[in-house]
Amino acid sequence: MDRNFVRTATGAVAVAVAAFCLMSACVGSGASRPAGTEGTSTPVSASPAPVLLESVAPVFGAKFAQGERVPIRYTLSKGMTADSVVLSVGNRRIGPVAPEGFTYNLGPKYPVGRVVYRLTAYRGGESQSHSGEFTVLAASAPALYGHRVKRIYPHDRTAYTQGLLFHDGSLYESTGLEGQSTLRQVELSGGRVLRSRNLSDLYFGEGLALLDGKLYQLTWQNNKALVYDLNTFDKTGEFDYGGEGWGLATDGEVLYMSDGTEKIRVLDPATFRPLRTIEVYTDRNKVMYVNEMEWVRGELWANVYTSDNVIRIDPQSGAVLGVIDLGGLLSPADIDATTDVLNGIAFDPATGRIFVTGKNWNKLFEIEVVKR
Repeated sequence: MDRNFVRTATGAVAVAVAAFCLMSACVGSGASRPAGTEGTSTPVSASPAPVLLESVAPVFGAKFAQGERVPIRYTLSKGMTADSVVLSVGNRRIGPVAPEGFTYNLGPKYPVGRVVYRLTAYRGGESQSHSGEFTVLAASAPALYGHRVKRIYPHDRTAYTQGLLFHDGSLYESTGLEGQSTLRQVELSGGRVLRSRNLSDLYFGEGLALLDGKLYQLTWQNNKALVYDLNTFDKTGEFDYGGEGWGLATDGEVLYMSDGTEKIRVLDPATFRPLRTIEVYTDRNKVMYVNEMEWVRGELWANVYTSDNVIRIDPQSGAVLGVIDLGGLLSPADIDATTDVLNGIAFDPATGRIFVTGKNWNKLFEIEVVKR
């Protein structure tokens, strides 16, 4: 995203939960009555159906950890009875709930994030639903890591790095800013650009991933993913998507796309359609500004925009497994007026090497992660 792009971090986003409101129809139109009708009564609309469910619990603000049990309860309106009350969580029907409530078990790997459930009361031929929600947090605090620099390579200071990957001895990089965005192949040892393709001046390049001989490149606010042949850099296709494009990674089968929020979309590479969504949470709160990503030994590693941290994410649940502090990589002599934030992770699965850099950085670092 643009270096002037500013967001306000709130730590949590208040989400209003809609309650049912049953309203009776208005009576009377204000028109004068025909002569001789003064003593007649005005027709009244049928009475609204009685409210069966008065409340449900838990509601917004309730938090539980992976592995815990969530007591889901409901209260019928005074004097009301129901033939049955049925629980659904997300799009999955759980089944009837007893009057004393239902205990919903969260497994140790249950997906973290916001969970919306619905209770539906049935009586005769009528039904009424009431929704509630709670948040699932990671079961434990993330492990903390530092780093050790193993080797330093030159990096093009003019490259506003948005996506980075390593393949067959070379780095592949997506750079941003309108009118300056590129797709490029870069020599690791010397930082020399071996091949480059300019994007349209309208596009702001973002995340980059390589899958099955195709390079997938996101754009920030253009709602376009561009697809290229790895060997020729010829554009072979494009996909549309909603929202912003930030980071992109692959596990070799599907694509993982971040959009600057705590959410990561898992995409079908053939259609770019979402298969599911991951929400990124620690044991305390959600992690916003998930940015450039890389698949590293079965985990998603991601830069957190505006910070010196890389987080290790469980790709199934979204729980943050670890936080890597990469502060202090650049010396004061490396920094000039164009130097921007840390952004760019590349992994060489053949050797286990990890490379990191940033926007308009003059260096690329091979690092070793050290447990604190």
